[in-house]
Amino acid sequence: MVEDRLFVPLKTEFFKDFLYNGKVYELRTYGRFREKYVYHGRRVELRKGFSGESVWGAIGDVRIGSLESILQKVDYRDIEPRTKSRAEFFRETRKIYPDQKKFIAFEVKLD
Repeated sequence: MVEDRLFVPLKTEFFKDFLYNGKVYELRTYGRFREKYVYHGRRVELRKGFSGESVWGAIGDVRIGSLESILQKVDYRDIEPRTKSRAEFFRETRKIYPDQKKFIAFEVKLD
């Protein structure tokens, strides 16, 4: 039986960011990912895709709100370490989620 964990499938580039580039927070749209599932201390499995390599950790800090409010507490480089500026981070995130108003960002403390 798999222990109760939050399963987070990631594209290869984001998976590698956690391992090699200093990524600390995962950003998701609020909905499927919300307080009921994302909370401090919960075990988390980050997996490359759905069937690739995985790493484990625990959820630390959790932030919920608009991109602007999250970035008042979390450095954009901890979410997307390859981004060159805060403005680029906003621009790229808005391309992917143009109408999304609420997000959840959670810290992953790898084992």
